[in-house]
Amino acid sequence: MALTDDRAQRMRPAKPAGIYRSDLASIYDEGFRSFADGAAPGLLAILSRTGLKRGLIVDLGCGSGIWAAHLCHAGYRVLGVDVSPAMVDLARVRAPNAEFCAGSFRTFSIPRCSAITALSDVLCYQFDPDNVHQPLIHVFRRAFAALEPGGLFVFDIAEVGLDRCSSPRFCEGEDWMCFIRYKYDEKQDQLLRHILTFRKHGKLYRRRVEKHCLQLYRPCDIATMLKEVGFRVETTRRFGDFELMPRRTGFIARKE
Repeated sequence: MALTDDRAQRMRPAKPAGIYRSDLASIYDEGFRSFADGAAPGLLAILSRTGLKRGLIVDLGCGSGIWAAHLCHAGYRVLGVDVSPAMVDLARVRAPNAEFCAGSFRTFSIPRCSAITALSDVLCYQFDPDNVHQPLIHVFRRAFAALEPGGLFVFDIAEVGLDRCSSPRFCEGEDWMCFIRYKYDEKQDQLLRHILTFRKHGKLYRRRVEKHCLQLYRPCDIATMLKEVGFRVETTRRFGDFELMPRRTGFIARKE
């Protein structure tokens, strides 16, 4: 059964301590770009096979612009939005032919477009500073209204159970280290990531902490909401040859 508006309104995300500030944005861009690069060929093939070989693509949660750069190279016009100003700064450098702005995907006014993408759990993030959860179906309604006939909304979500029993994760690069701890909320189906980073600045390392809350979903609930809005829905565990990580589901929603 799909989430009701009343239940969705009761879900209160943990207030984050930062939203991909400069250090974590740079670390993510360097060390966690495999999703965007790996999924890009399959995503481009999805656009092409449905006849969307040109036009405006709106990328919600554009991050550092890796996917946007692939789109620009393929000849699309791109408008990206991200809640992190630091990510937007990186994106403008990586994809100078695209347009970017800082803002929340929940309130961003989506212009008329050929396709909308929201990749790597973007729609799950709870970054509202007022702790007000807008039901995801409202985002789906705005996406449907903005798309041209035949347009696509392509995204993936993190499923209930993601990292429920995961051990802390440590990763590092040449001038940075990142430690991630997970806390799972069974009552609200939410995952809280405690992220500790050290990034080199001159001869010293700067320590920063961020907390990211993700609302987790059941794929059947997401599919039901999309169909209620009017989309024709296809679910997938891969974008082309790129297989999604466990507990992730991809959605290819088409406006007829």
